[in-house]
Amino acid sequence: MKVLVIGANGALGSDLMRVLPDAIPAVHADFDIVDEDAVNAFLDANPVDVVVNTAAFHRVPDCETEYDAAFRVNVIGVRSLAKACAARGIHLCHISTDYVFDGSKGAPYVETDPPAPLSIYAISKLAGEQALAAYGDNWSVVRGCGLYGKVPTRAKGGNFINTMIRLGKERELVSVVYDEIVAPTYTLDLARAIGALLEAKGRGIFHIANSGETSWYHFAQIIFQVMELPARLESTKASAFQSVVRRPTYSILDSGKFEKLTGHELPSWEDALRRHLADLKATE
Repeated sequence: MKVLVIGANGALGSDLMRVLPDAIPAVHADFDIVDEDAVNAFLDANPVDVVVNTAAFHRVPDCETEYDAAFRVNVIGVRSLAKACAARGIHLCHISTDYVFDGSKGAPYVETDPPAPLSIYAISKLAGEQALAAYGDNWSVVRGCGLYGKVPTRAKGGNFINTMIRLGKERELVSVVYDEIVAPTYTLDLARAIGALLEAKGRGIFHIANSGETSWYHFAQIIFQVMELPARLESTKASAFQSVVRRPTYSILDSGKFEKLTGHELPSWEDALRRHLADLKATE
């Protein structure tokens, strides 16, 4: 199975290259996924069996004002890839998000739950899923939650963990929300799971996330403890922060469908976090 990883220098893409060392890496400098001619030329020059697309416009607040750019990448770009892959019989695995839900269910979401996006980012990601589904059935969508990894997300200037470590050193007091419930997912664990999904030839939508659930505040507590950060941490409501983005308050994903197909279970979010923090401390 020959695999092309798009966005190979990103947080998830770089871990996919660790898990799939024989994969072909591609970044924006190689081709723009919105440019159909460029996509076709690259696939003709690099024949593969599978394309994994991690590319996205995912600066969530910016999507509210830069919606043209968000839809260009998250919808039109996915359509270009889907069209090119369908023409060549290539399986396209596309990375999506828990944000397609509004969080009102109050229980883990399964793949058959109806989406209800709250933001432009979420709307564009859902539209990308639908653009993909318009080109046959040789595709898979992986919805993840709260991704973080060894390589910081360049477009966002880092991730939640990087931000907490920086603020924990710079400030005396750091406030973190306790009323948004998530399952933060380590990109290395997700990359391994995607490898298992590809081996199992999974088709359709799959929810894949580290198991369990937590608040961002509890997640931050462990970061502060393990990294021995000097600042004091306090919990607060999400409403205390002014934001142009409406976010789901409970976006836990049920990975049962994926686990049943592959026999692969992801570790808990806490196990994943502690492994990641141990790696960070080892490299300091």
